[in-house]
Amino acid sequence: MKSAGHVNLGDHIETYLKAVKNNPQDIWSLIRLGYTYTRAEKYKEAIDAYKKALKLDPTMYLAHYGLGYSYLKDKRIKEADESFKEALKYNPKYVQAYYRLGYIACDQQRYDDAVYYLTKLVELEGQHAKGYFLLGKSYNAQEKWDPAIEALNKAISLNPKFEFAWYQLSLAYVGKKQYQQAMETLQKAVEINPSLEYIYDQMGRIYLKTRRVKEAIEMHKKAVQVAPKLAYLWKNLGVAYLRGKKYPEAIASLSKSLDLNRNSGTSHYYLACSYQNLGEKDLSIKHFKETLRLLPNHQKARMQLESLGLMPPIQKAGKETFRQESSKTAESTDNVRIDSTDMDEKLKQLRDKWRENTPS
Repeated sequence: MKSAGHVNLGDHIETYLKAVKNNPQDIWSLIRLGYTYTRAEKYKEAIDAYKKALKLDPTMYLAHYGLGYSYLKDKRIKEADESFKEALKYNPKYVQAYYRLGYIACDQQRYDDAVYYLTKLVELEGQHAKGYFLLGKSYNAQEKWDPAIEALNKAISLNPKFEFAWYQLSLAYVGKKQYQQAMETLQKAVEINPSLEYIYDQMGRIYLKTRRVKEAIEMHKKAVQVAPKLAYLWKNLGVAYLRGKKYPEAIASLSKSLDLNRNSGTSHYYLACSYQNLGEKDLSIKHFKETLRLLPNHQKARMQLESLGLMPPIQKAGKETFRQESSKTAESTDNVRIDSTDMDEKLKQLRDKWRENTPS
């Protein structure tokens, strides 16, 4: 059974279709039809309706904007961008077109363009919290911390419950190495929404930066409790345990990370370091090698294997030598053979021994 909302949208669509049938020149019914199709997630039909409206009046900025929004929802980003620009061509003060262009530019990491559009937006509409938020986020990406803080504080003043703005504000404070202010803003975000795993993850990172390892571990544990299927969170918990010299717990967390994502080179690296600190040479070699397989330019993993005599050092002869040596990584590290059966058995024993240390 369709929900009442969908039935209502269907009724509206039928109404506008009848209006257009009775009067094909009714541009406003075409625009309303396109809008209702978009709400009903029928983007192809919405695009067709807006195009018909624009044939009647190519200068109708609302139709250009509606067409762009339908393209955006249909993930046709290039066409969306062009349509929003057309909307501004016919109405240079149309706030929402600036917002959408800023949103697209920010999402595509074209931060100069994002700042341009979003600055225009907030100049026209000083109460646009989302506009200030995206402006602050773009400044953060450019490492322009002071204007980021100014924009994000404005977003928060307009919407104090804007948890994403609080999070971005914390990133700006971290950029300025103002860790206390960063923690205070993150605490605000937690109070608003305690189910955002990346907030706890960021708090853990800050605690590690300030050498408060115990608190870092607790924050990273909270992160994996909120989102236990995100591999990077288990990796970060493992790194915190490693920094705290809790090597069995680090191994348990990093192994969980690799269960979720076998292709995380950094997880393999930190797992190798954990095994190395426990004197498990064969297992550490295995994961250093896997790090280099996934991340051939990982210098620390390569240095560890070089120190064990498992591969020749890179000569300082230029980029070509580096490429040649990197291409020989797998061949060089295969000079030392490790019995996989013995290794698997040893790994099983270690996991059994440390099962109680696995974070719940």
